[in-house]
Amino acid sequence: MSKNFKFLFLNLLILSTLISISSTSWMGMWMGLEMNLLAIIPLMYSSMSITSSEASVKYFIVQTIASSIIIINITLLMININITSNMNNLNLIMMNSAFLIKIGMAPFHFWFPEIIYGLTWFNSLIVLTWQKIAPMILFMFNMTNNMFTVFVIIVSAIISSVSSLNMINLKKILAFSSINHMSWMMSMMVFSKTIWIIYFSIYAFSTFILIFFVNKFKILFINQISFINNKKEMILFFILSFVSFMGLPPTIGFLSKWLTIQVLVWKNWLFLSIILIILTIFMIFIYFQLMIFSILFNSKKNNFGKISNNLFSFVSISNLINIFGLIIVTFVFNS
Repeated sequence: MSKNFKFLFLNLLILSTLISISSTSWMGMWMGLEMNLLAIIPLMYSSMSITSSEASVKYFIVQTIASSIIIINITLLMININITSNMNNLNLIMMNSAFLIKIGMAPFHFWFPEIIYGLTWFNSLIVLTWQKIAPMILFMFNMTNNMFTVFVIIVSAIISSVSSLNMINLKKILAFSSINHMSWMMSMMVFSKTIWIIYFSIYAFSTFILIFFVNKFKILFINQISFINNKKEMILFFILSFVSFMGLPPTIGFLSKWLTIQVLVWKNWLFLSIILIILTIFMIFIYFQLMIFSILFNSKKNNFGKISNNLFSFVSISNLINIFGLIIVTFVFNS
């Protein structure tokens, strides 16, 4: 696929998302989602990779099923506009379930890790970040049942943590970590839309830095971290990027979790905040155990060639933002 066609489909991808979230009707929203699906499939498809082609077909099937559920419920809402509110609530819950399918939230996550595993790093970045914007905003506008939302949050946090056991493939780690992050973001949809925007922005930045790093050095598994033997600082930079993605202090990734916990405590949702903290720490412990083991005990080496000064500067600046971002933001808001 030529660069001109990629540029065209990327523009259509951005435009379709804006159409969907700014629409004033359900049909306009649905059309935006369909345009978004038709725009990303050509970007996913690659004649050089069988796994990308397979992943694009799976993605199309799953998204089509979710879109079918949405249009059926839109029709039912238009027909049943004068019936009991219980039926309308059921239709809205079904529609929200379709949005959850589109973003890969548990318990509708069955397709998400496998498709991320088959995509290229660039397409994985799109699915992990941009493709979540429209369904999450529409879910937020359509959210009427807090109990259903809490159920999804808890199930997503549990499944993402349990499924991370002995996981060494970085793409699947990013997929399950994304599910965990979405459980935190969804808790903010209930209480604070502003903090949800902050959380998603930090999540997208951390994901971009981490994927840029692993794509540059062709890292697919955690035990390949020790292969970076040109500059020992790069191993440290990778760990810092991973720490920021996980949301640990003192990186900027911790700011979003800090704000989320603070809001949940203010709203007296202590039980939910404790569950999210415990399950996230459990998942982080597993990842760090694997990373430390691979760095200390893997003796294989691989030469990636000379690292350019521009690459080194970019990675250095991004990690300085990760480290000092939390300190700067804390100082600004407390002054």
